[in-house]
Amino acid sequence: MTRGELATEHVNGIDLAYRRWEAPAHAQHPPIVLLHGVLQTGEGMRHLADLLASGSEVIVPDLRGRGASEQPAGGYDPSTMADDVAALLDRLGVGPVVVIGRMHGGLVAYHLASRRPDLVAGVVLGDADPEVGAERAHRILARVRALPDHFASLEEAERFYEVELKLPPDRARNDLPIDLELAADGTYRWRHNLDIVHRIEEAAMPRSDWEVIAGVRCPALLLYGQRGSIPPETVARLLAEMPHARAQAVIGSGHDVFLGPGAEQTLAAIQLFLRGLAA
Repeated sequence: MTRGELATEHVNGIDLAYRRWEAPAHAQHPPIVLLHGVLQTGEGMRHLADLLASGSEVIVPDLRGRGASEQPAGGYDPSTMADDVAALLDRLGVGPVVVIGRMHGGLVAYHLASRRPDLVAGVVLGDADPEVGAERAHRILARVRALPDHFASLEEAERFYEVELKLPPDRARNDLPIDLELAADGTYRWRHNLDIVHRIEEAAMPRSDWEVIAGVRCPALLLYGQRGSIPPETVARLLAEMPHARAQAVIGSGHDVFLGPGAEQTLAAIQLFLRGLAA
């Protein structure tokens, strides 16, 4: 398999697609698993995978219902997706790993670390909020239901990412070629099944995942945007519940610490975290 080539394994009852960067000759860190956000696929994590693959093996699945992975009738809750990833790692014979989760992927990451501590040597949670009340859940689900099914141009789609989704321009430029495809009528339409995106969000909210968080006993790095939505009291409780965790605010970042303002801080924090695990 070439670096980052798409492959598929049948695990946990579904066909799960993934990309794999083989370990370098002298790997410096444990294998890394990257988990993407809800309105994304593994391809959106390729840039980070390429950077981290210089020192580690990297595996990037398309989580259930997205990308080239199967879209089954059910199982769109974070714990089932965590079981999908665990089954993939078991099939590949890889582990313990460092799991890096981006937003919704962070939910899957902490469920995986709690459910399969034997598989997880460390976890990085990027803008992953374990506490979402009913009112906020209602607003988020309403925004998902209101996603337009097409855009007249890429410029219109980019404005939607920035204004409606409140994502940085770098995120739009990174994700739009992966998220959208040109239709016969000249419009741009989602590659994602928006019904499944809504079901994924619905299966994760409202939530209060503190019992799951308390089960995460491995070293953890919490990354959150300085201008993001995770409040200081949530960060404080995360640190209290996870004895081997530390937190870092990404200065200048809003909703996504992996792209846009502050992304270089995120990469540096991850590299330092990996170096600490190898020490």
